[in-house]
Amino acid sequence: MPKLKFTEKLGQGIGSMSVNLIFNVVSTYLLFFYTNVYGLKPADAALMFLLVRIIDAVASPVYGTWVDKRTTKFGKYRGYLLYLAIPYAVLSVLCFYSIGGAYTFKLVYAYTTYVGLSLLNTFLSPLGAMPAAMTRDNDEIAQLNAYSMFCSNVGGMLISFGVPFLVTGFSGAYTGQASQKGWFLTMGIFAIMGLIGLLFAFTMIHEHYHMSAQATDDVSFKDIFVQMKVNKPFAILLAYLILAFIFMSIVNSSGSYYVTYNMGRPDLLKYFNLLGSLPSFILVPLFPWFKRHMGRKGLMLGFSGVLMLGLLIMYFGNAHSVGLVMTGKLLASIGMIVTTGYMWAFETEVVNYGDWKLGKRENAIISSVCSFAVALGLALGGVVPGYFLKFIGFNASLKMQTASTLHGILTMQSLLPLIFIIAGMILFIFYPITDSSMDKMSAEIDARNKKAEQEQAAED
Repeated sequence: MPKLKFTEKLGQGIGSMSVNLIFNVVSTYLLFFYTNVYGLKPADAALMFLLVRIIDAVASPVYGTWVDKRTTKFGKYRGYLLYLAIPYAVLSVLCFYSIGGAYTFKLVYAYTTYVGLSLLNTFLSPLGAMPAAMTRDNDEIAQLNAYSMFCSNVGGMLISFGVPFLVTGFSGAYTGQASQKGWFLTMGIFAIMGLIGLLFAFTMIHEHYHMSAQATDDVSFKDIFVQMKVNKPFAILLAYLILAFIFMSIVNSSGSYYVTYNMGRPDLLKYFNLLGSLPSFILVPLFPWFKRHMGRKGLMLGFSGVLMLGLLIMYFGNAHSVGLVMTGKLLASIGMIVTTGYMWAFETEVVNYGDWKLGKRENAIISSVCSFAVALGLALGGVVPGYFLKFIGFNASLKMQTASTLHGILTMQSLLPLIFIIAGMILFIFYPITDSSMDKMSAEIDARNKKAEQEQAAED
C-alpha cells in the first residue's frame, strides 16, 4: 500500500475544515439569524429547514451514483473541490444577506439561497469519499480522521468565538436589524477562508485506489439498496448519523437562545460556543489512543455517557450559575466531539466492508447515502427547534421571555437531545467491525484484485 504524505493528510484536514467553516456557521447560527435578525417567523423558518433537507435527502443518493459512474479530469472525486469552491462560498454569503421587501419576497429569497447552498454542500460530498480512495490502512484511516477532525475543530473554534465577536464588532449588536451588516460581513470572511481552504485541498489531495473500468460501468442506483441490505455496518452507521445530526442540530441551535434568554448573558455566547470546540485540540489527537484502549464500542458508549452527564448538569443546574453551566457545557462538548468526530472513521470501514462483500469500492455511493442520512438528521433536527419555539410561545421581539418559555428553551437544550443520544448508544452495541476484521478484509480484497489483474494480463 502506498503511504500517505503529510501534505495529503493536511489537505484532507483543511478541506474538511473549509466545508465546515461554512456548514457549521449555517447549522449553528442560521435559525437564530432568520428569526432574530432577518425577521422570519419561527414556524416558517422551521418548515424551510425541513423542506430544504428533504431536497438534500433526495438529491444525495442520486448524485452519489452519478459521481461513481464518472471520472473528472482531476480524478473521480478531487475535481469537485475545484469546480464547486467559488459557488459554495458565494451562496453562503448570500444566505446571510438581509434583503429588503415584503415578507413573502424575503421568504422566497431565503428559500432560494438556502436550497442552493444546501445542494452545493451535498455536491461536495465527494470530499467525504476521498479517504477511502486514498488508503485502506487502518492506522492511516485513523490519522486521516484525526487530521479532518482537528482541522474541523480549529474551524469550529473560529466559528464559536469569531462569529459573535465579529458580528458585534462590525455592527455594534448581535441581534435585531442593527446587526444585519455584521452578519453579512462576518459570513463574507468565513466564505473567503473556506474558498482558500478548498483550493488548497484540491492541490494537495491524491487518489490512490480506484474502481476498475468494469466496476465503474456496473455501478447503478440499485447498488444503494444492495449495500444497505448486505452491509450491516453501513446500515448501523446510517441510522447513527441520522440520530447524531438530530441531537447536534438541536443542541447547537438551542445554545444561542439558552445563553441569551435563560442565562441572560448574550455577552458570554462566544465563550459558551468556544467550549464546543476548544477541547478538540486535546481530544482529537487522542482518538487513536481511545480506540486502541476502549475499542470502537467502548469509545462511542463511554463518551455518549459523558455527553449525557453534561446536558443533565445544565438542566438541573441554575442557569445564572456561570461556572456550573460552563462545566456542563464542557462535559457535553467533550462527549459530542469524540462521538460525532470519531463516527466519520466508520465511513471508510463500511466502504471496505462493501468492497469485501460485493467486489465494488463504491466510495461516492456510500458517502452520498451518508450525506442523505446527514440531511435527514439535519431536517429533523432543524425543524424541531423552530416548531418547539413556536409551541413554547417564544417571541423574538421580547427581551424577557415568560417562565414557561424559558423552561421550554432549557428542555430543548438539555433533555430533548437525550432521547436521540440513548438511541444511538443502543445502535452501536451491534456494530460488528474490529481491527482484526478490517485487516482480514483488506488482505482478501488485495488478493482478489491481484488475481483479477493476473487473469486480465493472461487474457491480453
